[in-house]
Amino acid sequence: MLVAQRQEYEELYYPSEIEKQQSQPASRPKKVSKPKAKPGRRLLHLAMIMIGFGICAFTVARYAMIAQNQQEILELEKTLEKQQSIQEYMKLELAARGDLKRIEEYAKNELEMDYPDDDQILFVELPDMDTNKEEDAPTQAEQKEDLWSKILGLLD
Repeated sequence: MLVAQRQEYEELYYPSEIEKQQSQPASRPKKVSKPKAKPGRRLLHLAMIMIGFGICAFTVARYAMIAQNQQEILELEKTLEKQQSIQEYMKLELAARGDLKRIEEYAKNELEMDYPDDDQILFVELPDMDTNKEEDAPTQAEQKEDLWSKILGLLD
C-alpha cells in the first residue's frame, strides 16, 4: 500500500488583488418595483374567488339533495314492500272467506241456518210487463212543446 506524506505549510496564503475582485459577487441591478394592483384587479380576484366558492357550495348542496332523495327512495321501497305483503295476505284471506263450502259451514254451525223445507218455499207470479217503447216514449211533437214551454217559462 502506498501512502503520501503529509506536508504542512507554515506560510499563510494571501490572495492577490485580481483574485479578490473576481471573488466578490457582482453587483445586481435594483429590482424595478411593480406598480400596486389596481382596485379593479382586486375586485376581479375577489369575484373569481366568490364564484369558485359558490360553485363548490352548489355542488355540495346538490350531492346532499341526492343523498336525501336516495334515503327517501329507500324508505318508500320498504313501505311498498310492506304494503305488497299486506295485499298478498288480504288476497289469501279473501280467497279463504269466499269459499262457498266455508260460508255454508259457517252459516250452519255459527248462525244455525239450514236449507228451507218444502212448506217454507212460496212461489210468486209477477204480471207480464209490456216493454213497448212506442207507447211509453213521448212523441217528438210533445217533446218540442215541452221544450218551448220550458223556455217560455224561463222568459216570463
